[in-house]
Amino acid sequence: MPKNQIFIFIAIAVVVLVGIISWALTQKPEAPAEEAVEEEIEEIFSMSAVVQSVDAENNYLQVLPANQEKEVRVILSRTSKLIRSEFPFDPANPPAEASFTPIRTEIGIADFKVGDRIFIKTKTNIAGKAEFGDVDFIHILP
Repeated sequence: MPKNQIFIFIAIAVVVLVGIISWALTQKPEAPAEEAVEEEIEEIFSMSAVVQSVDAENNYLQVLPANQEKEVRVILSRTSKLIRSEFPFDPANPPAEASFTPIRTEIGIADFKVGDRIFIKTKTNIAGKAEFGDVDFIHILP
């Protein structure tokens, strides 16, 4: 092999090697993918709770929402539907049939008792609120 060909081969090898090294040095190490931290906006329009007190004169219930330690005041309006749901049988002695339709009766605020388990549905977001109104309906659960 002539000297010119060896010289050209070495020159090409050096250029390729320098190019690879330059490319490797200019590449920035990939930063770990940052997890997109989206602020979760919690919206709650219903809750299960237990009645803690009833104030029929001022038209509100003080309730303790399920899995919470703080009580919430639920202000009722004349458009709020108050309903008691009852089993059409004795819960201690259920019928053999597996299906049934609960009996629903409209009631007044005076029909609520401390300890009643209730389900509340609202028209507005109640997340994190200590007091709310705009109640669509409240069911006293069987």
